[in-house]
Amino acid sequence: MKFFLDSIVFSYAQIFFSNRRWFGATVLAASFIVPELGLVALLGVVLSNATAYLLKFDEAKIKSGFYGFNGILFGAAAVFYFQFTPFVLVLVALFIIITFFISAVLEHMLASVFNLPGLSLPFIIALYMFVIFMKNFDAISANEFLMVDGGLAAFLPPLAVLYFNSLAFILFQPNALAGVVFAIALMCLSRVMFILSLVGFFASTVTVHLLFEQPSDALTIVSGFNSILTAFALGGNLIIPSKKSVLLTLISSVVIVVLTGFFGKLLSTQSLPTLVLPFNFAVLTVIYSLKFRREQSDLVLLYFLPGTPEENYYYHHNRLSRFEKFKAVVPELPFYGEWSVSQGHNGAITHKDKWRFAWDFVVVDEKGSECSGTGAVLKDYYCAKLPAVTPLDGTVVCVVDGIPNNAIGETNLKSNWGNTVTIDHGNGVFSSLSHLESITVKVNDRVKKGDTIGACGNSGRSPTPHLHFQFQQTDKLGDKTLDYPFGQYLERTQEGFALHSFDVPQQGMIVQNVGTHKWVKKAFDFKLGDKLKFTCETGTERFEEEWEVKVDIYNSLYIESSKNATVTVALVGKVFYLTNFVGSKRSALYHFYLTAIQVPLCYEPKLHWTDEYPLSKLLTNQVRYISELLLIFKPQLRASAEFTFNEKTNSNFVISNAITVQGSGLFGFYNRKREGNLTINDDGKIASVVVRKPDNIEFKATIIISEED
Repeated sequence: MKFFLDSIVFSYAQIFFSNRRWFGATVLAASFIVPELGLVALLGVVLSNATAYLLKFDEAKIKSGFYGFNGILFGAAAVFYFQFTPFVLVLVALFIIITFFISAVLEHMLASVFNLPGLSLPFIIALYMFVIFMKNFDAISANEFLMVDGGLAAFLPPLAVLYFNSLAFILFQPNALAGVVFAIALMCLSRVMFILSLVGFFASTVTVHLLFEQPSDALTIVSGFNSILTAFALGGNLIIPSKKSVLLTLISSVVIVVLTGFFGKLLSTQSLPTLVLPFNFAVLTVIYSLKFRREQSDLVLLYFLPGTPEENYYYHHNRLSRFEKFKAVVPELPFYGEWSVSQGHNGAITHKDKWRFAWDFVVVDEKGSECSGTGAVLKDYYCAKLPAVTPLDGTVVCVVDGIPNNAIGETNLKSNWGNTVTIDHGNGVFSSLSHLESITVKVNDRVKKGDTIGACGNSGRSPTPHLHFQFQQTDKLGDKTLDYPFGQYLERTQEGFALHSFDVPQQGMIVQNVGTHKWVKKAFDFKLGDKLKFTCETGTERFEEEWEVKVDIYNSLYIESSKNATVTVALVGKVFYLTNFVGSKRSALYHFYLTAIQVPLCYEPKLHWTDEYPLSKLLTNQVRYISELLLIFKPQLRASAEFTFNEKTNSNFVISNAITVQGSGLFGFYNRKREGNLTINDDGKIASVVVRKPDNIEFKATIIISEED
């Protein structure tokens, strides 16, 4: 019964691009403002979903409303346009089933051939078939297009009444009161959709009055509701919301008016209504055309399972802030231990023009000196003779050897690069290590990340010992450099260490590779089938929660909680990540997500790193909702965290974090913090998760048993 009820309310929600039960239930209730229309629309979704279920279609799609919303639209439109009689009802039931089959075919074809949604095209095709078929029966006559103000005209201006009528007409409700209900629900669901619905409606209304003399209310309403639906689709549900959403809505609203006039004339010869044909034509055309751009940074097409436009915005921008610089491979620094960047990108000495994306590395002491003694001979330099290693797996493709070290202060301009090894790592990435003293590999050798390929020296154009390193796109000696980041590394700072991910070391930095610690690595080594059990306290209740590690159809690991929550697990190089949390925030899994959204698998006391969260995962209050009225112009709130590995206590590893939601602009007054820590015991197991607000514990979860026990 729950499955069947969900399939109904989600079908109603789908009409407004929503996946919220409460929103679908609100639309369902509002449809009964005209009872007979509400009943036949309900018949449409029941018959559609029942047909899909009996024919063994995908139950997840049935539940989501994928097959039901076109049936709702057909039932509502049939009652709106035709006299309601038992004969019409029988025919409507038959055509609802026809609508379902058209929907199943058309949705699959558009998705597989063009990677496009079917939208409400199945409903339009089925209704046009129905209208033409009904011409066989002279006794059946179509109702006139008639919308009533629902009593709103007494205290609202005519334009506002037309707006509510346009909203109501999305579900073919002839009463503006339904539009009021939809507007209130829309405001609660998505501030972005509400604002864009106003922009779309008023833009189309102005265009109608500019293009047509004394336009009818019917033309204004049909253009208006098509523009509103187009604003929903292009303003945040099929395209990530941005500043350009308003511009796209304005342009598309003008186009909608032109399309409404065109299809109105074209279809009038067959007495066919325009309905949502302009919306479908405009949205499918825009979405498909955007797939052929060379640059996808603006007007980003939705590439994940949708939420509200706000949630889509937060997910996309959080993904960019965390992973935009990530590459297919994770190169490491080409040495062991700590080295200093003596010359970085665009360096003042030799890293210029097409060779600007390179590094020179040396070893320095606590005073910043590269050598001991006078520095007059090679052995005085700390980096001399130290191993140089490959940053990635690959094949040696070029070796230049046999060039002697220079005396300190002298250079060999004839053999500029000195002894050099170039390695092909695939994916169009090569690395080159130069000025070596000796080389231990030969051409065609296969090397692994971290293998020694030679020793740091002073050959070629090198007055003092150092290791020159660059990425490039070919195997040519000294070819132009490639701007490519190192995957992960640690920078020594005054406070301890800072973690960098897919970043470029800057001149003066002291850096080292990220290592792994046995127990830290074990704690986050989640494997398919692993199970954990926690006892949790919130201050007001105590409960137990179980986790199980599973895998999805894309072979991505995720953790599923008995408290109706999931989170995706990802390991990139030597850093553990959590992404895509969905579900109950009153769970240990949610608080694990807060405290372990990013964890390097090493241990260094006072190691610091930062990360960001989708705002929707942290904040659900009036301040956030009000701020979202400005989201498409400029986000007003940001959620981020600072993490620290504490000094070891009682043999435990403790990761502390401070999460901040900070306002800016009009919301500069807003600042909320919460703190937490995650404890790993000396057996390499997650021992506890604690998240607290100032002065009181918010949530505490302690592991009590694991599958290994």
